[in-house]
Amino acid sequence: MQSISDLAKEITMDTAQTLCKDATYIPEEKLDWSPMDYGKSANALLSECAKANFGIASVISGKKPAAPKENMDFSELKSHVIDSAKEVCKAIDSISDKDLEGGIQLPWGPVMPASRAIFLPASHMSYHDGQINYIQLLLGDTKFHWIEE
Repeated sequence: MQSISDLAKEITMDTAQTLCKDATYIPEEKLDWSPMDYGKSANALLSECAKANFGIASVISGKKPAAPKENMDFSELKSHVIDSAKEVCKAIDSISDKDLEGGIQLPWGPVMPASRAIFLPASHMSYHDGQINYIQLLLGDTKFHWIEE
């Protein structure tokens, strides 16, 4: 049976790869387009996911977060998301099974069970993947890309 840590790492990497793949279906000239006044663009969503992943990795591992990179093009953003997911996996590897029984103080206030906190990056990326899929729909792409590859 797969450990909870291994499952969290697998889901984190799978979600990061799906997020990046789904973003490739948005036309290049629309990667910085955002719906309505408050919506975020695909590039902004990728950037946010990478920053959040590095931040959560630092919370899980207790290490200082990596300095955020700025002004990246689409290809760099996708790589940055994958790198940030790998950093999450390293952070998960840095905590013991005993640590998973405890809590992790989150920067925005609550203490969350560590066994749940290690799934936050995947959950967050999945949420934003839905937004990327919605941007695709708003731009006229009605295909279900998950089953195509």
